[in-house]
Amino acid sequence: MPTLTSSLSLRRPTSLWSAILAIIPWLTAALFLLPIIVGLLGTWLPAFGYFPALNEHSLSLTPWRQWLAYPGVNSSTVKTLISGLGASFLALAMLLLILIGLYPSRLFQKIEKALSPVLSVPHAAFAIGLGFLIAPSGWLLRLVHEATGWVARPPVWSLFQDPYGFSLAVTLALKELPFLLFMSLAVLPSLKVHRTLWLMRGMGYSRRATWLWMLWPQLYRQIRLPFFAVVAYSLTVVDLALIAGPTTPPTLSVLITRLFNDPDLSLRTVGAAGATALFLGVLLILWALRIVEKPLAWWRNRTLRRGRQITRHTCPERPIAILLVSITGLLYLLGLVVTTLWSLTLRWRYPDWLPESTSLRAWSRITGRIEDPLWCTLQLAGLASLIAIVLVILALENEVRLKQMNRPVNTRRVLWLLYLPLVVPQVAFIFGFQVSLIGLRWDGTFPALLWSHLVFVLPYVFLTLSGPYRRFDERYAWVARTLSSGPFTAYWRVKFPMLLRPILYAVATGFAVSIAQYLPTLFVGAGRFSTLTTEAVAMATGSDRRMMAVMALWQQSLPLVMFALATLIPALYFRNRREMMQN
Repeated sequence: MPTLTSSLSLRRPTSLWSAILAIIPWLTAALFLLPIIVGLLGTWLPAFGYFPALNEHSLSLTPWRQWLAYPGVNSSTVKTLISGLGASFLALAMLLLILIGLYPSRLFQKIEKALSPVLSVPHAAFAIGLGFLIAPSGWLLRLVHEATGWVARPPVWSLFQDPYGFSLAVTLALKELPFLLFMSLAVLPSLKVHRTLWLMRGMGYSRRATWLWMLWPQLYRQIRLPFFAVVAYSLTVVDLALIAGPTTPPTLSVLITRLFNDPDLSLRTVGAAGATALFLGVLLILWALRIVEKPLAWWRNRTLRRGRQITRHTCPERPIAILLVSITGLLYLLGLVVTTLWSLTLRWRYPDWLPESTSLRAWSRITGRIEDPLWCTLQLAGLASLIAIVLVILALENEVRLKQMNRPVNTRRVLWLLYLPLVVPQVAFIFGFQVSLIGLRWDGTFPALLWSHLVFVLPYVFLTLSGPYRRFDERYAWVARTLSSGPFTAYWRVKFPMLLRPILYAVATGFAVSIAQYLPTLFVGAGRFSTLTTEAVAMATGSDRRMMAVMALWQQSLPLVMFALATLIPALYFRNRREMMQN
């Protein structure tokens, strides 16, 4: 009687299909590595004076001297460090508090289910809603006045767009916390948290001590790359800094973007020097974070070897974590509510907590100007997410093929490559990529713009789908292949339906990431294409709150619809399959 292995050997994929699968990882890597490499070179050369477009053909340090002498650079650097590092460590601290207080618990399971809609909220839309809440004439102060009679006039100080960048740090932390939590979910099961807590409790240690000394170091090693991506993004974000950050002077990324867009073309080289300096600064900070891990690990191991009783006190982190989760959820919810109110407002004077009169005038005013940005956004997000999901599925199937051939797969190297577009600042290579496209006469074309979006969509799609795909039990496919006509039929009849839910969630994630892209559209699009994000950021710097609210709602609604479809389609498809509904 033939064994299962011998039966499968008769139905292995053809050599042509194996060759295609072997090429896919290299093609995928080239799609998002080539723009970064070319873009960095295209930025570094102008930073050292070589810019043929301006008849500069010799290398010099003049752009660096001009950058260091440019007004506001020192102040912008301080604000960038305050907002970027403050946001990163604040998000990491909030993650630790939530895990200590709530994992594992039923409440944490509810938080997991709420992550998808929270992650789908674009950064710009969240910042606009938060600004409506905590601005000097924001809804929170209106509610305070309604309840207590205080704050009859808007205060002179500002909790939003403050001159030091604290509001930007808080906004970034609240937006990056769900991302870090989402990245932690894939690691937490492997830590065996419940068993570790039970064992340490038997030895007299509290939850806090167990997490700080045993679980957190293991978790941090697994989420180091996502945390580095958060640090790099927080230090170099542009769209969020334009909405929630300081203005005079702004953060370094905004200042560099202004230099790139200045009508004086000679400032392009100064901006390139600034972008290169920011890139080197980010690398230096990430290197310092990596280096400081060693003395901290040495101190931890030394303390544990000495056998000290770390702590036996009760753990107050649970109420703190509940309060933190509640405040974060309320800010997201209230931001959506007040944005909706402003979109329907005709007249709303301070300190009234509700509009005096409502109207659909803002929605009707924006109807004529939203068609092109909406269609462009749908095209970019839809095509980028579909191309990404096909490439990612093929790359993961290549991993399955390699495992069947008993060939090793270096997942650590794959992760570093995937996080490269997330760790390298956008402002450090997008300008150079645009310059290269100008030389090829591809600047301002839709395929080039789609390519620039795909650079950032691909990593997120892979990170979302790789975990469920790698955990799939291939024995289902093996059994199906023994009963079907071949591997392709087995895949589409068995494996694909069983992975339908994570595949759709990966598509929705890529869709949301594409919608949130601002700098690629601004530079690579060369002003010929506008999306909901570019329009929302442009209106956020204006004074018309109604139009700003309408655009933010449009930007926020599309990812929510995609995540709703990713939940609804499997529910309808598996409505008669109870076990599939539970997966």
